[in-house]
Amino acid sequence: MNNAPLKVDIASQPTLKCEKCDHPFFKKVTVIKKISKILTASSEDQFVPMEIYACDSCSHINDEFNVLKYDEK
Repeated sequence: MNNAPLKVDIASQPTLKCEKCDHPFFKKVTVIKKISKILTASSEDQFVPMEIYACDSCSHINDEFNVLKYDEK
């Protein structure tokens, strides 16, 4: 197995943009997920922060970043 590091020119890769306003800059935001004590066999519910990205201009969260879309199912 070859463990040589990949040489990728990051500058030549596509820049992601906001799906809503086409802005190329994002800010980190935190979603907090609540895990039931029943699932963790704990005496208390657990709160787990998840970092995602929102558009720095309009605050839209692109579908590929959006962990909240699973709550809608």
